[in-house]
Amino acid sequence: MRFPCMLTRLPDGRWSARHEGPEAGAVEARGATREEALAKLEGEIRYRLELCPCTGETYQHVAVEVVEAR
Repeated sequence: MRFPCMLTRLPDGRWSARHEGPEAGAVEARGATREEALAKLEGEIRYRLELCPCTGETYQHVAVEVVEAR
């Protein structure tokens, strides 16, 4: 399952990764590096999806895809 996100470099040098969609809602994660921000975003999306026990899915294949970086 792919989740497009926007990656932005913040004024303090940190990174922000943001996704908004019907599956997980609006999700934002920040990190010291691009990789850290993306990993945190992926973890948060997976957590939100697994909160819904009605699907029975484990969402092992969550893929965050950068569609725009600033």
